[in-house]
Amino acid sequence: MEIRKRRTLTGLFIKYICIYSVSTILLVLFMLFVFNLLVNMGVVLPANYMERQINENENKIVSSERVKEDLLPAGSFYGVYSISGDFLYGNLKKDEYGPAWQAYESNNTFADGGGIYRFLLRNNEEVCIVKYKIKSQATNEFLRNHFPSPDFCILILFFALFLLQTILISRHFARSIAKRLKVLGEVTEKIRCHDLEIGDTHSDIREIDQVLVSLSSMGKALKESLNEQWTMEKQKKEQIAALAHDIKTPLTVIKGNAELLSEEALKPSGREYTGYIRENAAEIENYLLLLQDMILSEDTRAQETMIFATELADQLISRAETLASGYSAGQISVEVKKSPFLSGEISCDIRQIKRAWDNILGNALEYTLEADRLQEGAPGICLPILITMEKTEHLGESYLAAGITDRGDGFTEEDLIHAASQFYQGDKSRHKKIHRGLGLYTASSFAVRQGGRLLLENSQEEDYGARVTLMLKLKV
Repeated sequence: MEIRKRRTLTGLFIKYICIYSVSTILLVLFMLFVFNLLVNMGVVLPANYMERQINENENKIVSSERVKEDLLPAGSFYGVYSISGDFLYGNLKKDEYGPAWQAYESNNTFADGGGIYRFLLRNNEEVCIVKYKIKSQATNEFLRNHFPSPDFCILILFFALFLLQTILISRHFARSIAKRLKVLGEVTEKIRCHDLEIGDTHSDIREIDQVLVSLSSMGKALKESLNEQWTMEKQKKEQIAALAHDIKTPLTVIKGNAELLSEEALKPSGREYTGYIRENAAEIENYLLLLQDMILSEDTRAQETMIFATELADQLISRAETLASGYSAGQISVEVKKSPFLSGEISCDIRQIKRAWDNILGNALEYTLEADRLQEGAPGICLPILITMEKTEHLGESYLAAGITDRGDGFTEEDLIHAASQFYQGDKSRHKKIHRGLGLYTASSFAVRQGGRLLLENSQEEDYGARVTLMLKLKV
C-alpha cells in the first residue's frame, strides 16, 4: 500500500511554535500600541515627563527670587540649600536633607529608592536639588496616589493576556491532536470488541497513518489466524461429537444384552457380573453426557437475545419447580422469594443460562436429598430448597441475582475457593454420586460469558446449607 505524502508530527509542532511565537509578538506590539495611545490621549504621562518639565522650567527655577512648587512637576521633591549646605526651604523630607546635600557634593545623581537628583545652581548662590523618578504615571492624581504605575499595570495585563493566549492556543492544538488520534482509539476499540474488519483507515498525519496501516495489517493477520483456529476447533468438536455419537451404538448393544442376560436364570456369580456390566455401561453413558457438557461450555457462539428480567426469573422459577417435583418421586419442594422490584433487560443466550441453572439446581436437589433433613409430620419428605430472585448492585452495575439455597451441609473453605473450577470434586465422602467437577464450572463459564458471575457462599439461616447465586448483568 502506497502512503501518500502527508504532514508529520514534527511539522505540526513547528506550526504550533510559530503560531505561538507570532501571537506573542503581536501581543507585545498591541500592549505598546495601547500604552502609546494612553500617552497620546494624556491619560498617562511618559517616563521622561518630569525630566522634560524640569528642563522647560530650568531658567525660571534658577532666576526666580524663590523656588515655588508649581515650577516643578507633580510628584517630585525639592530642597533649596545655601552655598554652605544649610537647608533653607522645600518639600524634601527631613531625613533626606543630609543625603541630598552629600549627593550634590559628590556629584552623585542617583538617589536612594530609585530616584534621580537634579542639581541647579541659582543666581543668588543657592543650590536647588530636585528629586524625581523616571517612570510613567497617571495624569489623574487619585489614580497616581492609589494605584500602581501604568508601567506595572501594563505588565500585569500583558502577563494575563499571555497566559490566556497560552491556554487558548494549547487547547486548540490539543484538540487538533486529539481529533487526529481519535481514529486510533476507534480502531483499537474495534480490536478490543473482536471486530477485525478495520478496513483501510487513514490520517493526514504521517506517523499516525503508519500506525493505522500496521494495525490494519495486524487485524487482517489476526483475523486469518483466528478463523483458522476457529475452523480447527470446530472440526475438533465435530469429531468428538461424532465419536460420542458412534460410541452410543455399541454401548446400547452392550446395555441391551446385559439387560437380557439379567432376565435369564443365571448363577449368582453371573448375575453379579451382569450387574457390573450394566453399572459400567451407565457410567460410560454419564461420561458421554459430561463430554457433551464440556463441548457446550466451550462453545463461544452464543445466540444472545434480549429478555426482561421478570420474564427470565419466572422461567427459572418454573423450571426449578418442574425439576424438583420430578426429582426422587417428589420428595423435595421449592420455596420461592421473588422481589417485586425487578426491572431491566438481560442480553444472554437463554439456552446457556437455563443449562447453568439446571446444573446449580441439580446439585442443590442432590445435596438436599442426601442431607436427610425431613419435615416434621411428613416422613420421607425433605425440607424445601429456597429460590430467590432479586435485583442487586455490584461495582456500579445492576444484576439479576438468581439464587438457590439447598438443605445440605454447606461448602467447606476449600469448596468456596475451588468449587467452580473445572474437574474439582470436593470431599467425595460428603456425597454418594460420582461428581466430575463440571456442573458449577459450566455454570460459571456461562455466567461470565454473559457479563455476570457465579457467587458461592453458605447460608446464615438455620437448616440451610450452600447458597449458589447466578449473577446476570442487567441493562437498565
